[in-house]
Amino acid sequence: MKRYPPLLLLTLVLTALSLSTGCDGASDESGTVTLMGQVLDAETNNPLANAFVRIVLNENLDEETDVLVETDAQGRFTVEVRVHVTTEVRIVATKDAFSTDTVTVLAIAGRTIEVPNFRLNRTRAEEPTSGSPSNILLVGQTHEAIGIIESGSVEVSRITFQVADSAGRPVTLENEAQVRFRFGQHPGGGEFIAPLQAPTDNSGKVTVNLSSGTRAGAVQVVAEADVEGRTIRSRPVSVAIHGGLPDQAHFTLGPDRFNFPGLLIAGLTNPVSVIVGDKYANPVKPGTVVYFTTSHGVIEGSVETNTQGRGSVNLISGNPLPADGVAIVEAETADDQDRRVTSRFPVLFSGFIVVRVEPAVARLGETYRLTVTDQNDNPLAAGTNINVRADGTKVKATGNTNVTLDDTIFTGFTYNDIVRGPGFTEFVFRAVEDRRLDEDGTPKIETITIRVSGPNGSLEVVLTAGGATTRTQGARVELLPGGQALIRASE
Repeated sequence: MKRYPPLLLLTLVLTALSLSTGCDGASDESGTVTLMGQVLDAETNNPLANAFVRIVLNENLDEETDVLVETDAQGRFTVEVRVHVTTEVRIVATKDAFSTDTVTVLAIAGRTIEVPNFRLNRTRAEEPTSGSPSNILLVGQTHEAIGIIESGSVEVSRITFQVADSAGRPVTLENEAQVRFRFGQHPGGGEFIAPLQAPTDNSGKVTVNLSSGTRAGAVQVVAEADVEGRTIRSRPVSVAIHGGLPDQAHFTLGPDRFNFPGLLIAGLTNPVSVIVGDKYANPVKPGTVVYFTTSHGVIEGSVETNTQGRGSVNLISGNPLPADGVAIVEAETADDQDRRVTSRFPVLFSGFIVVRVEPAVARLGETYRLTVTDQNDNPLAAGTNINVRADGTKVKATGNTNVTLDDTIFTGFTYNDIVRGPGFTEFVFRAVEDRRLDEDGTPKIETITIRVSGPNGSLEVVLTAGGATTRTQGARVELLPGGQALIRASE
């Protein structure tokens, strides 16, 4: 501190004493004053340790009369100073990277003075500190899903990790970690990560890039580092790799049922499903739009594919209805060259039940030819059951007596491409003696009952010795030449 000549110092002291003397010329008593206070961070209200507090005893005296103390861990200070007179004392608090604050108190000998709290504002950022690396955490990733190469989608996801110490503080450059990156689960289609290793920055962060390959699937990226003989690692970070644009060779279209009773019921729905793959046989990227049209009825216009490349819409029975029962459904999208990717299929709108049986009478030992169709001679819908029972004495029906139809088969796209015939529309059975029955009497047939039931409704036909009848309300029986009977259910 600056020193003054002794004569000048004596003059200053005498002047100070004269200023503090009362009108009667008497001076206040001298003695020790205890000053106590605390220095705080103005923003957080936390105590500031190691702040400097300067007590200026007299502005007009030698600077060597000033006292300098340092705050403790709680930001507090206590200092004793000696004064010769009651006087105002200026106290200044300061700390590196903080502003300065000043207060003035009246110092009276023999008193303990509580100095008002100092509140210092930070003037520059605090230098970060940390311990050794302890944990690796995910900070963020630019994309949770990317597309395979040449898919038109984003192909790279940037993944950022942060290495922290045991107190959760990001590690600084002083404690930087060399972080390695590796795959957990991945589809193995040429995807890669870069860099394979990188150091953390002053905020403990490190970034790796995941680039897609030619195969869709789930990818897991793991970050790990060796610290003091042990390995710390992150949880696996998942990124989905989606497929590319549709490919004609991997476009599949089909209905839930190729045959549904759409001529009978308006508003009946038949789900239509599509599966769309890219040229690498992966499901296309989610949200790929497929459009639908139908020649008859009504169909929902479009669908967006899910993560499996699947989508579904409903074909709804309604006008216009196909005269021969056959409608064509088509689906369309586009490939990576903006070319049409399309597929179509036929679907049968079936109607009410029509049964033809020959002969139309119940006779023992007879072979019967049975035809079951709708009004367009088309097969009935899948799930239709055809049951034949012979009643009488020691008789039974054999052959096609309990048949459940499968779905209709098309070999092309027209009416003539519907598979008909044995097992689909034509059936054979016989009325014969039942030799398994141990009962008296001569074998005698009384009735043969043919019952057809399923999605197209139900129809029951009864053959007697006198001809064919029906037990179904509204059904009509027509006898045809050659002993054949035609029975139609109510339209």
